[in-house]
Amino acid sequence: MKVTQIGGSAALEGVMMKAPGAWALAVRRPDGQIHVERHEGTAPWQHWPLAKWPLVRGVFALFDALQVSYTALMRSAQIAEGEEEAPISKSALYATLGVSTLVAVLFFIVLPAFVAGFFTNAKTTPVLYNGLAGLLKAGLLVGYLLFLRRFADTRRFFMYHGAEHKAIHAFEKGLPLTVENVRAQPRFHPRCGTTFIAFVIVASILVYSFLPHAEILWWRLLGRVLLLPLVAGVAFEMLYFSARHEDPVSRLLRQLGFWFQGLTVDEPTDDMIEVAIKSTEAAVGLDTAERLVA
Repeated sequence: MKVTQIGGSAALEGVMMKAPGAWALAVRRPDGQIHVERHEGTAPWQHWPLAKWPLVRGVFALFDALQVSYTALMRSAQIAEGEEEAPISKSALYATLGVSTLVAVLFFIVLPAFVAGFFTNAKTTPVLYNGLAGLLKAGLLVGYLLFLRRFADTRRFFMYHGAEHKAIHAFEKGLPLTVENVRAQPRFHPRCGTTFIAFVIVASILVYSFLPHAEILWWRLLGRVLLLPLVAGVAFEMLYFSARHEDPVSRLLRQLGFWFQGLTVDEPTDDMIEVAIKSTEAAVGLDTAERLVA
């Protein structure tokens, strides 16, 4: 027997939780009440056997997580602002995903690779070149997150992120989902999306160091974009492995992830924990919350 694993993400004044077969969203409304909704859905590997393969499964899991997280984020904005329920079109969702992905690629992939070329030679010292590009990515990411932390609304978002982690810890330990039990849990979690981003930086150094050198700059940069699915797949395997093992390498990787999580995960208040509990209960099923599966 093994404990069912769940995942989630913070939302605007709320928490999204994803369990096998469904995801749920709980949001604190302007009147103080907690709005809860549950959405049935199947995982990619239930339709595509290919989605279970190592390296490939990371790409499927990432796309699925982004799609659900963006849907929950947009829906939570409606609820937190007290708007009437309105369906979120798939075109708007995919447009938001597309634009966000493009900006992230240009800012965190293309720009560091371009700047690193001024300081080292990608052809003669590929490891040094990709290491410097990786440091630039990390610096941009840390700077961006530190900038976001200056805003009160973002800090509340990060507090809900902490509530999400604590609720997952309590559920996966089989504890009753009370505010006291959830509050006592660690705010960092080894399967966090922030850790995944940190691992993407590490994986990019490894993968891009084997990328054949191209004399034309735009082709060299395009090669990095085309290899992003492989980078994401390697990063996912690092996350998958380090979260399940206790060897020195896994502990080191987890610690790296926790360091980055320190920028996006804050201690929640009790009312935020209540929201996370409601989301968890809804995701796993109010009356059929089976903690153990074969």
